[in-house]
Amino acid sequence: MNLTVDALEIRRTVGTHLLGPIDLCINRGERWALVGESGSGKSLLAQALFGVLPPGVLQTAGSLRAFGAPLGAGSPEGLRGGRLGWVPQEPLLALNPLLTLGEHLALLPAVHRNEAPDQALTRLRPLLDCLGLPRDPGFLDRLPHQASGGERQRICLAMALSCDPDLLVLDEPTTALDAPAQRDFAEQVRLQQRERGLGYLWITHDLALAALVADRLLVLQGGHLVEAGPTERLLRSPRHPCTARLLEAARRQSTPDPGFLEAPSRRGPGCPFQPRCDRVQTGCRNWAPWRGSRGDGLRCEAPLDAGPRP
Repeated sequence: MNLTVDALEIRRTVGTHLLGPIDLCINRGERWALVGESGSGKSLLAQALFGVLPPGVLQTAGSLRAFGAPLGAGSPEGLRGGRLGWVPQEPLLALNPLLTLGEHLALLPAVHRNEAPDQALTRLRPLLDCLGLPRDPGFLDRLPHQASGGERQRICLAMALSCDPDLLVLDEPTTALDAPAQRDFAEQVRLQQRERGLGYLWITHDLALAALVADRLLVLQGGHLVEAGPTERLLRSPRHPCTARLLEAARRQSTPDPGFLEAPSRRGPGCPFQPRCDRVQTGCRNWAPWRGSRGDGLRCEAPLDAGPRP
């Protein structure tokens, strides 16, 4: 059981490159994180997986498959939202302001399991308790704006888990939460992952958070994968200068070079990290080939383990 992305590329309709090529394969039980600074194209991957790319943005190459079936207009019923769950970045925008929290929780079970609302909410009560949501009978009658940010995000997690998925995609799920709420949410996800044996892809700009929730990391820079591998190895000895910069920012608890990443339409050829790299070479103006296997390798002309820059 897995999620497979093969040579995925995403562009604007005017031709501007936004993401890719991306290759990865996530199996049930595995914990992956996709890490990159704001503007790197992380959320585009989640949007492509669920068929909700923004207007004017297209998948121009590659394929997406889940559990052996294509992800697209002809996807089997019960795939997206059923076996493949999604936790969005902004719950207040993702939730319908006119539906109660209980009505939200009953939506996917009605579609994918043909469950009546009362039946679904009864079945999901232990999950809500595990996630620390209030037992107050009136809580599920609230509208989204009447819940706290942490409660809304846990409702979105409960919705994603409501049909017992095999894999989850979490798109920056803790961005709007304070530090204690972030840690609590991360622990809830890890608990559910262990108990259910599900796999997930956690998308984040926070390398420290990624280290907490993932066994393997994918590092994205300017829409391109630049390094991938086991979390412990990348944190101990990053090879791409971009990974090292993200790691240093995590240690300082700061944001790496805010606002420095050029807009896609203004990026030059080659590695988008060139303007900030003290190891840049002539060859960096063209992309180095990916060195390694799917989900484990490097794309760099002057990796940090190659000695001083000539």
